[in-house]
Amino acid sequence: MFLLVSNACWQAVQIRLYEGPVAQVEAGLLAICVLLFVALRVHITPISYVIGAVPPALTLIWSAIDWGNPLALNHYALSMILFVAAGLLVTWRQQATDRTLTQALRDLTRKNVALTQAIDEAKAASRAKTDLLAVASHEIRTPLNAVLGFAQILREKDLTPEQADLCSGVLEGGEQLTRLLDGILDLANLEGRQARLNPVPVDLRRMIHAVMRVWSAHARDIGVDFRFEDADPTLSFHVRADEVRVEQTLVNLVSNAMGAAASGGRVAVRLAGTPKGEDLSVLIEVSDTGPAVPPEDRLRLFEAFHQTARGLQQGGSGLGLSICARNTALMGGEIGIADPASAATGGAVFWFAFAAPVHIPPLAAPAGTARDLSQIRLLAAEDNPANRKVLAFLLKETPVSLTFAEDGAQALDAWRAQPFDLILIDVNMLVLSGLDAVREIRKADSPGTRTPIWMLTAKVFDDDIALYRETGADGVLRKPINLPALFTLLAQVAEGLTETPA
Repeated sequence: MFLLVSNACWQAVQIRLYEGPVAQVEAGLLAICVLLFVALRVHITPISYVIGAVPPALTLIWSAIDWGNPLALNHYALSMILFVAAGLLVTWRQQATDRTLTQALRDLTRKNVALTQAIDEAKAASRAKTDLLAVASHEIRTPLNAVLGFAQILREKDLTPEQADLCSGVLEGGEQLTRLLDGILDLANLEGRQARLNPVPVDLRRMIHAVMRVWSAHARDIGVDFRFEDADPTLSFHVRADEVRVEQTLVNLVSNAMGAAASGGRVAVRLAGTPKGEDLSVLIEVSDTGPAVPPEDRLRLFEAFHQTARGLQQGGSGLGLSICARNTALMGGEIGIADPASAATGGAVFWFAFAAPVHIPPLAAPAGTARDLSQIRLLAAEDNPANRKVLAFLLKETPVSLTFAEDGAQALDAWRAQPFDLILIDVNMLVLSGLDAVREIRKADSPGTRTPIWMLTAKVFDDDIALYRETGADGVLRKPINLPALFTLLAQVAEGLTETPA
């Protein structure tokens, strides 16, 4: 660039040395072109700008001066000086702006690189968290399966009324813990995806009683009158709904009410419904006699991390009510807060409402139905001794012929040795995993003799279930084992109906 400028300025000087106004104008035009070109192009540093712009500017001014009488009034020279001054001023600001923009682009590029790295690290952390939750799910469900299985077996024994009541409490608390674990895993599994409902047959009245049974001991300890109000005892509340989300919402509202009600106060759960064709409009209210909620706090009551004076008094995290709002919105319902019917009692009434299809439960099977099952040859591959013991106790009174395998390799050997009507197989086992065993069995299956295989596992993410089916499994039984689901599966096997949704 310096050589180009030097050569152009030298050419302008040589032209100007010719006498006459035409040569003077030509020299000026050449100097102007070089000045504008350099001033608009040289934006690396201020020094390069000065080196590139000063020579043509001086050449332009020199060519405009009448050196025969340099002090005489020369309008041409004055206009060139003003032009140079204006041009240098504008282009200096332009090159300063361009340098700033270039630096900003460099900074933006560096930040984009840093952001990309941060996104990659966040994705890796998210994957690690999901993997951790999957492992935690398996590790928690394995002992929980034993706890609930032994409690189910114990309930069938000759217990005193008090012992039976305590055993039922263990089962109900364990079932709620299982559903809570399902909800946590569901949140982890749904990151980056749309949340989905999992409607199942549920008796809302029975579910509310189970929740209240778990909370009744706490209510007695803090001196709160905890009661249930049934708006229509004759109305059936058997519906198809997402039991986990309904129960999670109810538990959060009950917990909120218990924290607000002082000793000697009252917390009431009210259930009401209105049939509408094949649906049932459900309304569940949780009222308490704690502090009232001011109108200005109600607008943001269900926002995440928003704490009202009442919430601060309870020491909450500000997440419970936002979770309730999310659940009801997902179910197509509504949630809100109202004043109690009697202003003298104070407190608040939290409510949520939703519509759900009516479910007509099947007639209860007569006692001994399990004994009427045809002789089923069942192979169960389970590496946990406690879980094997639970399964053995659960099927002890049935005509099922049960064979155990402690890993996938033993399961393969047993399957090759004799035919089975059903195979239950865990996923994570030593020597040979459950999925590898399923692959080997499916490879060796002869046409028309496909053995029904159901995974008996605590790994129940949607992606996991899809993988099990792709591998060749016909369905999934979750841990902790749901006894009705187990006997339903056995009945389906006895009837030849082996491939049903998990």
